[in-house]
Parts: sequence; C-alpha cells; structure tokens
Amino acid sequence: MSDKSRKRRILGLVFSATIIISLLAACAGGNPSAQPSPQPSSQPSTNTKASEPSKPAESPKPSASSPQPSASAASKEPLKIGVILTTSGPMGGIGSKQALGFNMAVEEINAAGGIIGRKIELVERDDGGDPTKARTAAQEFSEKLGITLIVGPTLSSPALAMMPYLTEQKVFMIGSHGADAANDPKKYPYAFTGTPWATYQSAIVAKYAVEILKAKKIGILADNSAYGNSAVAGYQEHLKTRGVSPVAVEQFSQGAQDMTAQLTNLRKAGTEAILAGTLGADSVRVIKNLASMGWEVPYLGSSDMATTVVVEGAGVENMKQVYGYNQERISFSDKRPTPAKTKEFAGKLAKKLNQSPLKESVLQPSLYYDLGYILKWAVEKSQSTEGSKVAAALETMKEYDGAHGVFTFTKDNHSGLDLDDLVMVKAANQKEGVFEMAPGY
Repeated sequence: MSDKSRKRRILGLVFSATIIISLLAACAGGNPSAQPSPQPSSQPSTNTKASEPSKPAESPKPSASSPQPSASAASKEPLKIGVILTTSGPMGGIGSKQALGFNMAVEEINAAGGIIGRKIELVERDDGGDPTKARTAAQEFSEKLGITLIVGPTLSSPALAMMPYLTEQKVFMIGSHGADAANDPKKYPYAFTGTPWATYQSAIVAKYAVEILKAKKIGILADNSAYGNSAVAGYQEHLKTRGVSPVAVEQFSQGAQDMTAQLTNLRKAGTEAILAGTLGADSVRVIKNLASMGWEVPYLGSSDMATTVVVEGAGVENMKQVYGYNQERISFSDKRPTPAKTKEFAGKLAKKLNQSPLKESVLQPSLYYDLGYILKWAVEKSQSTEGSKVAAALETMKEYDGAHGVFTFTKDNHSGLDLDDLVMVKAANQKEGVFEMAPGY
C-alpha cells in the first residue's frame, strides 16, 4: 500500500470517529455536562437493597382491571341523557309536568355527585306528540350524539315509533307509554315504562264501573291513537270477563275539536257510564261537551283525568262525576293516609313551584322524579352506560320505594306498576298534590 493510500485511510477513520462522537453527544440531550447512564448488567443483582430504589422509576404494566388514564378522564365527562317528551301540542301539558319532575331528580342527583361519579347533562327534545319527530330525535341521539340512555317519551304512539330503532341500536329507554303493543320484552328488550299497561288501566276502570257503580249499560269513548286503541281493547276484554258487553263504542281522531256526535250516539244507546280512552285537551273537550249537552253521566278514565290541565281546563264544576285511576301511593282516604315519601316529594314540588299549599298534582312530576332515580339505580347497578347492561340490571329491581309508586321490573314485565298498585279517585278532589279515593274504597 502506498503512503498516499495510508494517509487517506487514516484521515477517513479520524473523520468517521468524529461523526460518531458528535452523534453520541446529540443523543445525550445536547448537554456537554451530561454524565453517561450506567448500563444494566446482563446478570440479575444479588443485592436486594441496592435494587429497591430503582422500583419507583419502573413504568407499571397495564392491567385489564386497572383504569387507564383515558378511562379516568372519561369518568369526569358529563353523562349525556336524552330526553324526549311531549311538551307542546294538545298533550303538551302532560310532558311539561313530566319534565319538571325529571329535572328535579337530576338537580338532586348532580348535587350529590352524579351517576357513577359523572354529572348528568340533559339533551332535551319535544316530539309534540308526533311519532315521526320522536323517531327523528331518537336517531339524532344515537347516531350523532352517541347517547345510549333515553328518558321518555310521554305517549305510546311516539314510543312505538322509536322502539324498533332503539332496539336495533341497543339504546335503553324508560318513559310513560302504556299501550299493550309496547309490552313485549322479547321484541323490545331495552324499553321500560313507569306506567301500568293499558290492560291494567282498563281492568281497574271496568271493575269500578261494574262492581262499584253497578252500571248495566256501559259505553266506550276513545281517541284512535295507540293508547286509545289499547284502551278500547282492554275495556272490551275486562267487561267480557264480568259478563258485560258495551252498548256502544265510539272513537275520534286525537286533537278533534268536537266530540258531540260520538257522545250523542252513546247517549242514544242508553249509556249509564262512559269508559274513556282520552288524554289531556281531548278529555277537556269531552267533559265540556257533556256539560253543554246537559248530560250527567260518570266519565271514567286514566290518571290524566286528575291533572291540573284537565281539571282547570274543564272546570271543577263540570268534574263532579269524573273519575280516573291513580296510584294508591298518591291517593288518600280515611282508611289510607298518604305515605311519607309522597308527602316529602309534594313538599319539594310546592317549594319548586312556590305554592303553599300545593295546587299542582304530583302525578306526572312524581313519576318522572322516580324515573330519574330508577335510571340512576340501574346504571350504578350495572356500572355501565351500555343500553343492554342497564336494561339487564333494571330487570332485577324489586320493590323500589318511590314517591309515585313501588316499582318492580322483571325480564317478563318492563312496566314497574301493576293492577295491585291502582285505585280510582275523584279527579277534581285534590289536596296538596294527592287525590281523594273514589267512593267504595
């Protein structure tokens, strides 16, 4: 090898060494004073005291049972709950009272720390009693907002429009629908209600007409909604079991302005008591129609008969023979005083509305107040917000002691109340939010 070749080789080695040294310095953080880190030994240390200080510096291995930082951060995020109620239109007075009661529960729950450590954030929609609007709101909640828990709806027709879609999406729903068509836990496993099914409602009304009023000629009047159709079928079934056939059955479109024609037909048939499948403003118009006709006949229907909307709308003077079913818990008689929990809620409602004494019925507010706490119970029982898990948890609830009623849910019955929870009341006889039981109790 020549001298020139040796020199070039030596210079190349020196240049390469210089580059390597520079790179090592950069990897050390660019700090000339940084000391090289000690290299770990390939053999395990036999000095346990010397090895202990290094343990805190080790990164913990992830565990399936231990919450990760992202889960911890998520637990602090608000828990979004979708609310779909009928707060406008002919039935708007019902949903507005329900919203009041549910918001009272949410305020209390949030003040106490929320649900599984998360504050509740409500996303509210008004379906106006329109099934299409209810279905659209449900789709918005599920697909756009990722909501898995829905409270509502108020009415059965919107509920039936929502339920197939929510079942497909595995979204949990609890509302106040009462149509028998919605009572199918196998078909709609994630849908629950705090209202007795129409079958139970019809049973208590028919029983009172036949066994207490001793009416022989009974007529039926109902709207043509899912609720009204269920009421008609239920009345016919329960009258039949008592050996009675209705002398006439009349129906009308929900929201109709005049029912005089239907009432005239019932009167001509000799009707001694009318079993009603009407709600809200429709009930008001029927009662006013009866008064304008000068026809004094018992008008028996749902718990809605005892709401402020109906009583004030129809006028107390026209309500002397109007009776509605009600939860025993929010009723009273000389023999059955109002339970303490119901009185406590009535006091809260009076304070909320700045009324003394309370003029507002506790019926709808107390139901959705209880539904707020029932939902909390189910989420905490399941330790999840997944619709399927919350539903499975709620199916194990037995005798939940609420302001509105004592609720029990099972795999076969997603309605928390049944026939044993019901009595008939004088619709216009309210005292501090609760109602006097009808004669015969």
